[in-house]
Amino acid sequence: MKWKDYAASVGISVKKPMFTTTCTGILLTPNVVLTAAHCVDDFISAQVTTAPRLADGVLAHEVVRGVMHPGYKGNVVGKSVDLGLFFLATPIKTDFEAPILAAVNPKLRFERIGYGIRNGRNVRTWVTSFFQKWFGGHVKTTDEHGMGGDSGGPVFQRQPSGLRLVGVHTGREVRGGKLAQSSYIQTLGESEITWIREQMAKSIL
Repeated sequence: MKWKDYAASVGISVKKPMFTTTCTGILLTPNVVLTAAHCVDDFISAQVTTAPRLADGVLAHEVVRGVMHPGYKGNVVGKSVDLGLFFLATPIKTDFEAPILAAVNPKLRFERIGYGIRNGRNVRTWVTSFFQKWFGGHVKTTDEHGMGGDSGGPVFQRQPSGLRLVGVHTGREVRGGKLAQSSYIQTLGESEITWIREQMAKSIL
C-alpha cells in the first residue's frame, strides 16, 4: 500500500445547524470533492484538507457550495443515492491523479480511505474489506472498522485496468442499536457516474 495512490483523499470539517461533524471525500478535480450526500445535507460551511490529520487545518480549503444527488432520500441503505459534491473556493494544489470511476466487481477486495476518529483524533486511515451482499445501489461489506468521520470516504478496487473508484463509504451497519461488523458502500453505477460528470461540467460553465 502506498499513500501516493490515495493522494486525492481529503478530510472534511462540516458545520451544520446544531453541530460540527467530520466526513471524508475525494478530489475529482482540484476544486470538486465527491463525498456522501448526508455530509452535504443541511451544511452551513465546510473546510477540506489533504493533511494526514484533520487537525492540521493550515491546509484547509473553504467550500463555496454543495449539491446532493436528486435520488437522496436520507441515509437509508438501498433506498437512497447517498452521493454529494462539494465545490471549493480555490483549487487544491497537490500532486494527485484524478480517480477513474468504475462499477463494483464483487470478486475483488475493497480499499477504503477514511478520516474517522481513532484514539481521539481524526486520522487518515486505510481499511480493506470484501463483498457480502447487494442492497439496491449499496453494497454490504465485511468492513468492521468504520468510525464517525469515515462517511463519504472513497472506496477503491484494484481492477485489471488499474486502481478504480467504485463508491463511497456511507456508514457501519447497526443492529439492535449496536454497531455490527459490517459497513455499506454507495456504489457508482452508470446513472450515478453520469450525474457526477454533469455536475462537474456545470461547475465549469
